[in-house]
Amino acid sequence: MQSTTSSTRTFITPAGNPDKQSDKRQSDFKPRKLLNRKNLPWLVVSLLVLVIAFLFLQYRSAQHKLQANNTQQVKSLIAKVRKLVVVPADEIPTVATVVHADKLKSQTFFQNANDGDKVLVYSREKEAILYRPSSNQIVTIAPVNVTPTSDNTNLSK
Repeated sequence: MQSTTSSTRTFITPAGNPDKQSDKRQSDFKPRKLLNRKNLPWLVVSLLVLVIAFLFLQYRSAQHKLQANNTQQVKSLIAKVRKLVVVPADEIPTVATVVHADKLKSQTFFQNANDGDKVLVYSREKEAILYRPSSNQIVTIAPVNVTPTSDNTNLSK
């Protein structure tokens, strides 16, 4: 062994490799590994929660945009129909699009209907309007019988 003398201290290094002792001290310190068998399930669950939260926020954002777009389209449709016929101003109609006009030809309201026509149903006024956006004209106006659903019936005894 070699000894090195300093002014007040004496350092003794092993005879073999002088840097071996410092390597040993560094190897004693092992940082905790984040990816080990104990932590892996928690990391997977955390990652799944983050992905699900992200996708949920994306879904809510898309739903909001779709609803806003749908409301804007209904308002635009009502404005176009309002130029052609008097419609109730205080009621927002239920709007449907005719998809298979040939299947609806048996009903008198839909005899002149084409695919893509819009049906506006005003339930309080009990009126339905068949509107053709391609030619900007009213095809048919008819009364509607609106029957209350079981949810709207009075259950008081």
